[in-house]
Amino acid sequence: MRGIYFSVKNDTEGFRLPVNPETVEVVNKGSGEVYDIAKLGNVNVPKNIELTEFPIETFFPAQDYHFLVAPFMPPDFYIQKLEKWMEEKLPVRYIYVNGSFAINELVTIESFPYNESYGSDDVNFSLSLKKYVPFGPKKMTVVKKPVMVASATVPKAAPKPAVVKKATPPRQNEKVTPKTYSLIKGDSLWKVAQKFLGDGNRYPEIAKLNGIKASDYRKLPIGLKVKLPPK
Repeated sequence: MRGIYFSVKNDTEGFRLPVNPETVEVVNKGSGEVYDIAKLGNVNVPKNIELTEFPIETFFPAQDYHFLVAPFMPPDFYIQKLEKWMEEKLPVRYIYVNGSFAINELVTIESFPYNESYGSDDVNFSLSLKKYVPFGPKKMTVVKKPVMVASATVPKAAPKPAVVKKATPPRQNEKVTPKTYSLIKGDSLWKVAQKFLGDGNRYPEIAKLNGIKASDYRKLPIGLKVKLPPK
């Protein structure tokens, strides 16, 4: 299952985001410089690539919703940690796993705005992260070249041939998943994913297929017809 983790001080302190963002972004920018050349016009000279940026936008839940991907903690728990890391100027380890791509980078927190919407105690927030490159003086050590001594070479034994086992193909699931479903009272995307896809944690696929935002998970109308991804 997809997950986003933050930690500091060699993973001795950190947490997992309780609600995954709708999108996980990686922003790479060049830093070319434009020159005006006579009789040629503008030309762009490539420079070093800028530091990668990682924007994130989701919310900290104020109650223990069924779709949380981490144990419930109040919003203030996360806010205090992030603000503390910013004040202490700590590089943060940012990890994203089980998606189409993976992220494992040291970053700095450039900005952390958050707000509370009327009618809900959930805290909406965004994070602007930028790749951190460790720097500082390095100590150089002079290594003397060792004297080479001739010695007899012992031939290595030939490797044994690998034994290939034939994998038994999995049984096909003959139950056909419907293409659409109309929500009834008490339904949630997690329950729909559990019922028709066999895995409640696949609810983000249903949300993405139907254009449902994370902020709308808790206020889905009864009778809403949702499309279902293939099982």
